[in-house]
Amino acid sequence: MPRDNLLFYEGDLDATLRSHQSSISTRIDSIPRDQFLNTSIEELAQHILSALLVEPLTLYEDRAEMEQRETKIDVSGWRDRNPFGDRGPIYVAGIEVVVTIPYSGDQSLWKLRPNQWQSIFPHADIRGSGRDGIGSLQILLSQPADESPERFKSRLDEELKSIRFYVDAQKRQIEQFNAGLIGPINSAIAARKERLKRNEGIQDLLGIPLKQKEGVPPVEPIRIARKLVRPLPPPPKAGYQAEPGITDEDYRHILSVIRHEGRTFEATPKTYAVHAEEELRDILLAHLNGHYQGAATGEAFRRTGKTDIRIEDQKRAAFVAECKVWRGAKEFASAIGQLLGYLTWRDCKAALVVFNKNNAKFTELLGRIPETVEAHEKFRQVLTKGQDGEWEFLMTSREDDARQVRVHVFVFNLYAA
Repeated sequence: MPRDNLLFYEGDLDATLRSHQSSISTRIDSIPRDQFLNTSIEELAQHILSALLVEPLTLYEDRAEMEQRETKIDVSGWRDRNPFGDRGPIYVAGIEVVVTIPYSGDQSLWKLRPNQWQSIFPHADIRGSGRDGIGSLQILLSQPADESPERFKSRLDEELKSIRFYVDAQKRQIEQFNAGLIGPINSAIAARKERLKRNEGIQDLLGIPLKQKEGVPPVEPIRIARKLVRPLPPPPKAGYQAEPGITDEDYRHILSVIRHEGRTFEATPKTYAVHAEEELRDILLAHLNGHYQGAATGEAFRRTGKTDIRIEDQKRAAFVAECKVWRGAKEFASAIGQLLGYLTWRDCKAALVVFNKNNAKFTELLGRIPETVEAHEKFRQVLTKGQDGEWEFLMTSREDDARQVRVHVFVFNLYAA
């Protein structure tokens, strides 16, 4: 049996996967510095993960095809046909059958031996995949024309049984490998960020100071479920520059304050539904400033527009919370564009707080939120879908696609029949 068409024989799958994983740091370090610093951790992780994920082999036996043709068979190695062991070749009339089975997955896997293997290896010819990602496995069977046709089926079943064993063993091993990638990827990203900070004196955030006031009862912490080689966003045209911003920890706490107050509104909707957008904004503003104090004044948050709440430095917004009463998807989409226009720094964080005062079909309203955001030209991806009535999206600034914005959307139901 020629070894060039033996399957699962030449290499070790485990060693190949370990080598694959060891390239994580090299891949991350090869991303240009400005592009690396300008990209969110989530996008960096997904970019590297999508490059490293291994697609296991999948056979589509229901789409198998067979060709049959006449041929000449050398039977010099058949003991019952050549009992005296005469030197061949000894040709007799024969039948050749080629069974072609489509497959998907990484073609190189056909040569790699999984951790579980047998003493006998199957054999077949492999044809590489085309543009559609589908290749083909060709099993060649031949025998003298006077042999029983059932012998073809018996040999094919035996070959397929062996192939299925190896494909299934590989799949289990690959799924375990894929599931374990995200941890090392995040660790390598964090290590490079720390190295850049330490060696170059760079900080992701200069940190607009937000000091929590003493004696304020803590708001219950929240758990955020974070969720083709994905392209990275382009590096900024002028290169990366560290800019003021608020920390992730402060951002999460700000959101938790808004959540707590919004739930209070929902508990007594008739009390709050009488207020206009600006008045609901002022209530939220007062509670936020009850938790934080600014460096120069007693207030960290200010109102500068009709309905927005901001943290500013050097006349530029690092955080904006826009408050809107729901008046339809079109006006909601307009509020998204307005919000993105306020945020001009690289590390921008925002909240869009929507109050439902007039719509009795609240569930239908909730369904319009994600579809409206995802249809926006600046939408990048859904970061989290947390508690009911909340989403977090990654978007880009209205003026520069290299500047990314995290937008947390709240919808509070103040409708009272």
